[in-house]
Amino acid sequence: MAGRLNANPDKVRDAALVAAEIRDRLQNMAQAARAAVAPGESAWGDDDFGGKFANGAKGFATGSNNLTTGTDNLATSFGNLEQGLDKSAADLDAMEHGNYGQFA
Repeated sequence: MAGRLNANPDKVRDAALVAAEIRDRLQNMAQAARAAVAPGESAWGDDDFGGKFANGAKGFATGSNNLTTGTDNLATSFGNLEQGLDKSAADLDAMEHGNYGQFA
């Protein structure tokens, strides 16, 4: 037989705040990475070596784009998690309010 289930909306909201903080940090990281590569060609040069560095098979430009896109996607996922947790906490509160006094 299963044990008791305890759902605490306040703890769910706390988890939502943590997810939001992680989302914000990830967004800041992606923004900082984009700013770091913004100088583009002036940072690595327009000669053959600079071109290979930036646009080669495993070039910096492609890698940094993949990194920032992946970080943005992860931030979006944590934002979605935050919203889902907030909604879950609200639903738990509504259910508790609706059931209050039913099982005296």
